[in-house]
Amino acid sequence: MLLYVSCLTLVTPITPTLMTDFFASRNSPVALFCEDYPPNQAPQACRDAHSTSVIWSSWTSFISNSLLSFLLAPMIGSWTDVYGRKPFMILAFAVTSVHDVVLLLHLNLGVSLLWYFPAQALNGAFSSLTIALSFVSDLMQPRHRAATFGLILASFSVGVLIGPGLGGFLPPVWAAWGAIGGIGFAITYTAVVLPESLSASAKCAARARQDAGVRGLAGRWAAMRILGRSSLFIKLTICVMLSGVVAEGLSDLLIQFFQIKLGFTTQDQAMVFIVYGGCGLLVNTILLRFLLLYLGETRVLVFGLLSSTVAQTVLAFSVNRGMAFSALAISSLGYTAFPAISSIKANNVHDYEQGTIQGALYGARSLAQGVGPLIFAALFSAFTRSDSPLPYFPGAPFLFGVALMLVALGVAATIDTRAGEGRQLLVDGASSGDEEDGQLPAEDGRAFVRRARAVSKRDAAALPAETVALLAESEVWPEV
Repeated sequence: MLLYVSCLTLVTPITPTLMTDFFASRNSPVALFCEDYPPNQAPQACRDAHSTSVIWSSWTSFISNSLLSFLLAPMIGSWTDVYGRKPFMILAFAVTSVHDVVLLLHLNLGVSLLWYFPAQALNGAFSSLTIALSFVSDLMQPRHRAATFGLILASFSVGVLIGPGLGGFLPPVWAAWGAIGGIGFAITYTAVVLPESLSASAKCAARARQDAGVRGLAGRWAAMRILGRSSLFIKLTICVMLSGVVAEGLSDLLIQFFQIKLGFTTQDQAMVFIVYGGCGLLVNTILLRFLLLYLGETRVLVFGLLSSTVAQTVLAFSVNRGMAFSALAISSLGYTAFPAISSIKANNVHDYEQGTIQGALYGARSLAQGVGPLIFAALFSAFTRSDSPLPYFPGAPFLFGVALMLVALGVAATIDTRAGEGRQLLVDGASSGDEEDGQLPAEDGRAFVRRARAVSKRDAAALPAETVALLAESEVWPEV
């Protein structure tokens, strides 16, 4: 994953500049290189090119996330439970290299960059991150999953640290070639060296469940129903979707915002990803473990959402590079939210459902990430274009993001992690036999209490000590 992300992000610093110049030149009688102009002296074509680029990018995200990913991710997640992780990991790597090929053709042969957007949209069909998380769920015990999910995300952070750091200082053609070659090597390594993580028994169990259920698109919706299994899952899904709307919506316009507001160059853009990747690496490899140990998963979720809220507030009113980079460092603390959500959900499903839950979770997140860019692109365009009647204020989308994150914080504050963890311990220790088709019961904390009280003292001897202690502490069995 480290090599894959490093190569994938080689072209990240140069792509926004290429897009701005491409759209500006389309509306100008001469070729324009907008990076050569200070923000307050840029031609009108350059100013409007920022919003045009964001609009194209937002529609690409909508098709990629809200259509392709939302429709396919849960179904593909279920397929990985049946057929294994490796084939889909290889396919995900291959699909993400298509837009790099388009960039290379544009730089060498003058192919229109408009082809970049449908190529980029293909990425929504497969998520290498989701499959990597399923790999981890196959191999790690539940209590270690949250921290290990953080390490997987840390590998992404290292890749984001390395890739843009090199790509921002390489000629664009070299960066494109490097991205294609590196992804090709990652595909070969996965196919030849990486072992399959899913056991034969897990595949058989998943295949039996699939044969007994519905297939195709209807099966996709069946897979999505796992997100409504309990009030805990519903609240976590709301947090995922709200944070997804904001994260994807703002990330699509972040570099264009820095260009139009602060005059960022290609090297500045490389530094954005270096700061973000470096801080994210520290968060996922060091800070996340301590936060999980001392705060627990629910408080870590709240901490991540709160950090993102503060960062967006600072970005909205940033007036120099120092404020911008400080806000990016704060926003990297938001990395802690998704591992916490993934871990809570993974710890509350059976082993043979890990691909399904991660796929469904990613599908819900992708739906939100597809809608987010459209909303934020419209706001950015309304407050930056020369023909808009609204006042010029590029930071408006960030304030809207703050409002949505406050809603997510309110939902996260009501999550009862204790009930979710207790339910998992009870099922692991002594199943009462009323689960249907191997599914965990869709119950909230009150339902768990009723079930626990139905267990006699004689049955309690079969439960793990951790479960008995939890029941006593929660006064479900005051006589224990």
